[in-house]
Amino acid sequence: MFRNVFDRSQSLLQRLQQIKFKLPTKAAQKNDPTAIYVGTWLFYDIKQARHHQLKISPQLAISIDDHPLAGTVTTLTAHQLLFLDQYGYELQITAAYERPFEIYDEADHRTYPIQQNKH
Repeated sequence: MFRNVFDRSQSLLQRLQQIKFKLPTKAAQKNDPTAIYVGTWLFYDIKQARHHQLKISPQLAISIDDHPLAGTVTTLTAHQLLFLDQYGYELQITAAYERPFEIYDEADHRTYPIQQNKH
């Protein structure tokens, strides 16, 4: 009888330890906002009457219309990605509900709504 209770207790402790180790992994993934921005996004420039494609890689490399942008990401949160280009201008991508919805280009002082490219 005592052996049966001991075996069940050991089994329960092993399960609890497995759960304990899984939770921090999920929490760490949830705290990394990179996945929110990764993908291909479309926006329309009314002034140029042109559609553009913005790509953000898992390493946060950014390109527009397949032209890589030189610069670095200076801020990354669940609500904002700030990219500082080689000329000192910021590209600000704003997100809500874990999805980017607009880009502000400091060089042009213009804001563009964006949508995900589903192709």
